[in-house]
Amino acid sequence: MSSPRQLRSLLLRSHLVVMVVAVGTLVVGVVIIGGLLSAFDVIELSRTGKGGPDDAGPLPMLAIVGSAVLAASVVARRVSRRLAEPLEAMGAATRRIADGDYSVRVHDDSSAETAQLAADVNALAANLDATERRRLELIGEVAHELRTPLTSIEGSMEALMDGVLEPTEEVFAGIAREAARLRRVAGDLSELSRTSEQLRLAPAPTDVAEVARGVVERLGVQADAKEVTLSFRSLDASPPVIDADRDRLVQILTNVIGNAIRYTDAGSIQVTVASDAEAVRIDVVDTGRGIPADRLAEIFDRFVRVDHTQSDGTGVGLTIARTLVEAHGGSITATSAGEGRGTTMHIVLPR
Repeated sequence: MSSPRQLRSLLLRSHLVVMVVAVGTLVVGVVIIGGLLSAFDVIELSRTGKGGPDDAGPLPMLAIVGSAVLAASVVARRVSRRLAEPLEAMGAATRRIADGDYSVRVHDDSSAETAQLAADVNALAANLDATERRRLELIGEVAHELRTPLTSIEGSMEALMDGVLEPTEEVFAGIAREAARLRRVAGDLSELSRTSEQLRLAPAPTDVAEVARGVVERLGVQADAKEVTLSFRSLDASPPVIDADRDRLVQILTNVIGNAIRYTDAGSIQVTVASDAEAVRIDVVDTGRGIPADRLAEIFDRFVRVDHTQSDGTGVGLTIARTLVEAHGGSITATSAGEGRGTTMHIVLPR
């Protein structure tokens, strides 16, 4: 049950309690005072021969109503305090969260309804805290990614100016490689920003097998350079056509297959396309370095590299791939038997 519905139920029960107390007080008051008046009338009649229920005046009824109002007020005060105290605590907590204090937590065991609301506030604070920590980590990671090639370029240029290094082709080639790496980092950051905030798709009927085959052929040179066998196969008798942005699909497969090549030192990479009435599935199976089980959940996060000895990647390729796949309404997951036992990337794109 949702928290708003629980709160509405709690408020309704609180109003009913106050109403029941008021009505009960009226009934009890009428019974008690009615009994007292009847006894008084009997005594008065036997003593004076006069008297009746109308002789008592409005005072008994006023007493009954006053008692009901007083009882209802006492109960309403206790009920409102029971409701207000946890809500006030949550209000204070949300103000602290708005001020940037994400460590605040609310503890409330007064009722299941407000306890659920407190849990929601705590979940919000925890998520914001994790987001802030990740933001700070991201700033540090971006600074590191930019600083490393800049430091190398600066060191090489200073060494050239001081005459420590000879201006050979190898030196200039090294500087060019670091400059290319710096440009790649900037490009990946720009692409990540666009896919996160300004992503626009141009869907059209697209043969997924044809696109995958083309990417495999284009990346075959990189695979051959690492002595990795890169192959493709389609399990469909007819072309698996879906509405997709062809360029974005090429980008997805380039990032995923390129990542497999990067982390496969020798062996093979098999790209398989299969489809059914609901979706087209692309599996990229490599025999590379594999992923530890405790790292599988984070490989799609920004700037995450499972193998830190690999220096030619920025750690955002799979993040971009996931964003693009999800923009198509699909999903991408990874499985691995562990380090040194390869990885399989599963891409599912709906029909």
